[in-house]
Amino acid sequence: MSPNNDPCPNTDRLTDMDDVKFFGALSATMTHDMKNVLAIINENAGLLGDLAVKSQKKATPVDPLKVSTISEKIRKNVTRADTMMKQFNRFSHSMDHAEEFLDMQEMVMLVASLSERIIRRHGGTLTVIPPPVPCRIHARRFAVLHLIFRALDILCCDHADFASDTEKQMTVRFGRDSTLAEICFNRDPGLMIERDSLFDSPTDRALLAHVNMKVKMMDAGAGFCLCTARPDHG
Repeated sequence: MSPNNDPCPNTDRLTDMDDVKFFGALSATMTHDMKNVLAIINENAGLLGDLAVKSQKKATPVDPLKVSTISEKIRKNVTRADTMMKQFNRFSHSMDHAEEFLDMQEMVMLVASLSERIIRRHGGTLTVIPPPVPCRIHARRFAVLHLIFRALDILCCDHADFASDTEKQMTVRFGRDSTLAEICFNRDPGLMIERDSLFDSPTDRALLAHVNMKVKMMDAGAGFCLCTARPDHG
């Protein structure tokens, strides 16, 4: 029993705690990826230093092709690090936003990019198919990102029947009704997702309520859709 004699847990508190876990999970994967990028840059900078030392000691010219190749690797990884930091900055500042109209393709692409390492770790590949019509909802940005992450987590991790060496092909599609946002998550091969446990925890239900969305199972049972509980216009 809660201190307020409420038999149900405080859903706002549950959602806040889950938000912290969500932020921590993406922060951990992003900092891990950034560390790997910095290691690659450091390694290649060391190779350039070795070439310079050998050139001085042996009084032989540096191979321009080697220098160019190493320099290009550094440049590519600096660009990669810059992209990662911009994405993480967008994600971090999503907590500052009040409710607004959001492009759901943009939200899915951001979470997919931030979650790339997590998806790979679970043996999956993700394809996001552009929507045939605009897909927008009016909600808080951070909550929407959290819900999409939760959907991808279910898609990746609810796979007890998958063989350990099976690559999971996962797809995100959007609905065809511009007045009703619908985002569908499915995976191949067509293995069933447990209907009874789908978004059934108190925190999942609270998260769905925060963004005014509901869950709908696909007929084949290999996926599910998140759709607005009522049409949103704007």
